Amino acid sequence: MRLEHFNKHEYEFVTKVNDWIHQVYYSHKIKKTKFLTPREQQVVQVLVNEFEDVVVRFEGGFKNAERKRAIIIPAYLSGELFDQTVVGYEVQYHHRLVTIEHRQVLGSLTALNIDRALVGDILVLETGKIYVAICEEFASFIMQYFTKVGRHPISLLKVDIKGLEKLEQYEENEYIISSMRLDVVVASLMKASRSEVFEYMKQGNIQLNFKLEQNHSYQCKIGDVISIKRYGRYKLLAQKSITKSGRIVVIIGKTV
Repeated sequence: MRLEHFNKHEYEFVTKVNDWIHQVYYSHKIKKTKFLTPREQQVVQVLVNEFEDVVVRFEGGFKNAERKRAIIIPAYLSGELFDQTVVGYEVQYHHRLVTIEHRQVLGSLTALNIDRALVGDILVLETGKIYVAICEEFASFIMQYFTKVGRHPISLLKVDIKGLEKLEQYEENEYIISSMRLDVVVASLMKASRSEVFEYMKQGNIQLNFKLEQNHSYQCKIGDVISIKRYGRYKLLAQKSITKSGRIVVIIGKTV
């Protein structure tokens, strides 16, 4: 393992993952992580690839889950199924009378002093139906204590979520920017100066493709995902045109 391949803020996680892998390699144990971000999953995969006798599976419950658990196992267990490591629930409520959003569900869960990493993706359908992926070890707790979203009473129904597909929904807007530099794009999204963005980045408040990013001169590409603390998550969807003055017209979607 060479730490120089990772950002400094990732060193602690990288060391932890390396310890997990060694436990599996030498003790032939199975290691199930909590839910990981896409970047954390990438780190786990890179480190596991250094070991011939260890493999990793990722389980998120939903068909194309973003947040997934890593199941690190000895290679001889690669034929085993581990899909029961994630439990799916439908959040039942009077959806014809009230509207509940993703942030409200997550807020109500974290208000129970629940580790965010125990909760996977939260899927809110246009029909109003809501589904949540949970670590199996946490199932009994959530059944007992997760009884309200805000002021609205709810009940939980255990369901099979493997066939449900998580699709991102975006509120799309056009932005006219001078370049595709990260600080320029973020300044437009925050309606802030580039110097303010620079300070915000130094404080660790901006992620690029689920990874903390402090290189303000990074050249953004279509498809990049930018997460800005207290502002939300954005995706560069398309470059529409270039103005006569050479400025770039881009379409950026904010996750809703």
